[in-house]
Amino acid sequence: MAGLNLTKIEAAERATVVSHASYSVELDFTLPGDTFGSRTTLTFDAADETSTFLDLVADSVTRVEVDGAEQDLNAVVSEGRLALTQVSSRTVVVVEALMPYRTDGQGVHRFVDPETGETYLYTQFAANDARSAFACFDQPDIKGTFAFTVDAPAHWVVVSNSPEPTPVVVDGATTEVCPTGTTAVHRWTFAPTVPLPCYVAAVMAGPYASAGGTLTSQKGEISARVYGRAQLADHLDADELLGVVQSGLELYERMFGTPYPYEKYDQLFVPEYNLGAMENVGAVTISEDRLLFRSRPSDAEREARQNVVLHELAHMWFGNLVTMRWWDDLWLNESFAEFVGTWATEKVTEFTDSWVTFGANRKSVAYVQDQLPTTHAIVTEVPDTEATVSAFDMITYAKGASALKQLAAYVGEDAFFTGVASYLTTYAYGNATLAEFLAEVENAAGRSLDAWAHAWLETPGVPTLRTELTEAADGTIGSLAVVEDPAPAFPVAHPHRLSVAGYAHADGHFTRLWDAEVAVEEGSAPVEAAAGRPLPDLLLANDGDRTYAKLHLTERTIRTASDHIADLTEAKPQALVLDALWHMCRDGQLPAARYIDAALTALPVMANSTAAEAHARTLVAALTRYAPPAQAQELGREAAERLWTAVDSAAPSSDLQLQLLKAYAQVARTDAQAARLSALLSGELALDGLTIDTDLSWALVQSLAAAGAIDEAGIDAHLATDDTAAGRRRAAGAKAAISTIEAKRAAWNALAHPEGAALNNATQYEVGLGLARVNDPALLTELAPVLLDELLDYYLENEGFVGARVARYVFPVATVGRVEGVDAQVEAWLEAHPDAPSVLRKVVIESLDEMRRALLAQSV
Repeated sequence: MAGLNLTKIEAAERATVVSHASYSVELDFTLPGDTFGSRTTLTFDAADETSTFLDLVADSVTRVEVDGAEQDLNAVVSEGRLALTQVSSRTVVVVEALMPYRTDGQGVHRFVDPETGETYLYTQFAANDARSAFACFDQPDIKGTFAFTVDAPAHWVVVSNSPEPTPVVVDGATTEVCPTGTTAVHRWTFAPTVPLPCYVAAVMAGPYASAGGTLTSQKGEISARVYGRAQLADHLDADELLGVVQSGLELYERMFGTPYPYEKYDQLFVPEYNLGAMENVGAVTISEDRLLFRSRPSDAEREARQNVVLHELAHMWFGNLVTMRWWDDLWLNESFAEFVGTWATEKVTEFTDSWVTFGANRKSVAYVQDQLPTTHAIVTEVPDTEATVSAFDMITYAKGASALKQLAAYVGEDAFFTGVASYLTTYAYGNATLAEFLAEVENAAGRSLDAWAHAWLETPGVPTLRTELTEAADGTIGSLAVVEDPAPAFPVAHPHRLSVAGYAHADGHFTRLWDAEVAVEEGSAPVEAAAGRPLPDLLLANDGDRTYAKLHLTERTIRTASDHIADLTEAKPQALVLDALWHMCRDGQLPAARYIDAALTALPVMANSTAAEAHARTLVAALTRYAPPAQAQELGREAAERLWTAVDSAAPSSDLQLQLLKAYAQVARTDAQAARLSALLSGELALDGLTIDTDLSWALVQSLAAAGAIDEAGIDAHLATDDTAAGRRRAAGAKAAISTIEAKRAAWNALAHPEGAALNNATQYEVGLGLARVNDPALLTELAPVLLDELLDYYLENEGFVGARVARYVFPVATVGRVEGVDAQVEAWLEAHPDAPSVLRKVVIESLDEMRRALLAQSV
């Protein structure tokens, strides 16, 4: 195992003796079976008499040569490593191996299309899976140039980081990697890249369809195409995607002071993808499952895709041009792309309230993660590559982006982007650290950022903002202050730049009476502009949601929001108030029923599609986790009826109509409520302006399964109408959602005890989500102990992104308060498994904390 887990110390030592790497990588995708050929010629500079190692995870290594001398394979090859001893100066290593295709979304992932029999390949090398394709120094601070040569079936296309070459026929070569039989072989020889970290090198290969043309950069025209599986060619939306890229390109080149650094910009929709997207240089991979729309997307989904496009484009500068030295500074990549992607979405797309979307869908999740016992600072120690799985979370992404938003407000946006431009210029094609980034912003701003960085980047925990108000004798505001309560375990005051506003409610609508800009420096700040103003019905610290902090609302504000939230129709305060109520519910400060009522009242008038989608999810969590068990079923029944009334009243063809129906489908539980879904699915019932298309129909099928209104035969009958890769995954998830203990056991066995090969990553996610989909968590009473007993064995067979995500999905959190002693069983698991992988222990620790939080909420 040691060879598969690179430590920070090992990486730092290797970086001191190795430099100027140059890779020539030959990949052969024409072989039969489950492996592909890999031949790497690696040239690098080494300190004299260096002993070091390459990273390599191969099916079998067939040849190693160092400076022309054949090596004894038994002496140099070990698990995950290839030893190099006594090398000096300019060294040339040749490694030939057979490498395994994978189905977990990492390394070289192989997908065989069930509709056509065609094979599609893509690479996913972050954090350290380039070693699963070729021998390399698989760490971010040993950059190298990459020249890929790929042999593939003649009807395939091959995409890499460099512009697409003209393929040539390999004389006499044939392959059977083709559903129609034997075919000729083409060779694709790509020009060398500029220096890149291994994790953003990339190769995609298969019979992909494409569309596109060119983009205009400051340095001239560059080619740009959008790729996807052949039968999805009509859904690529290349004009829209490239239009967003063009707008973002112009904005970024201007603000970053650096032209686009590479020669092309391709985007590839790939199947069975673990992430939303990945910033491979010039060859961005995007999740087909999440972001290629076979059916009508909601506005939330459309905005999410445009934001992802701008996020990945930002990475071409921040992460790719200038790269972190080690995963400790992952936030330099992800926080920046998260911040700039949202900022740019607001500036160059139709979605001008993208910060509302960010608050509802990203920052609110960060608040949850930042209160867990496993919370960490934005800048945190990552001891080894195994721990990087845990580093990709909303603290790194959304809290980090919020901190950068506050930094831009703290020093001024002009100084912030001047510092960014200087940073990118100074460290172009190299690596940098937090200190070096902050130094450039400090120079531009002319002020020290030490205290700012300590509070925001080095201190974990969510601060809470509240207001202290006194009333004058005449009934106006006598005094008002904004007070920060830091997280109890981390009592550090944060500097906040925010707005405070007071609203009046009258005649069925809210009016902003006043607002004031406030700088909170040492834990509190007076709002002098509020003195003498009328007492507000609704008082919001952090109006506009500019900083990172939960809100503790005054009693008067809670009463006003509870009674009149349907009249609060402006997107930002609407989302801010509802999010505050949600977190007060989670913190045991507000009964779940009050949040549920507020969410149901607000959903029919939500002004932001993503906020509506987010609160449909949190509504389900409140019903299944935080409501007292004795009330939950009745609250759920009433919630579904209120949502159906809202669906019936929604404007035909509106986005809100679509979101409300999806919310109803998540909550529906009685026979009568399920009957409406069945009637919609069969066409017996129609909603004006809303088509029950392919993806929406699967949402209804899964809801019917959870409500006990469809069985496996019914799901198979629906699958016959959509027998595609996506349809098969959805069917597997729907079967796992069937509301019987037998179906739940079968779902867990499919994950933990597969007959034959393990399920691919995307199907595992669907099955895990389906297993967890229950209207009454008590259904999992018998299965909960089995899940705990077998969780470690499952994870060890699926270690990494897949294992962690599925373990989180299936963990029986919702059974707490409904199943006797389940939290005690979790505590016992932690005591019995002190040496379990850190990523899995993190999942279990966090799940136990959520159980305790649920018990507190149920008692309110």
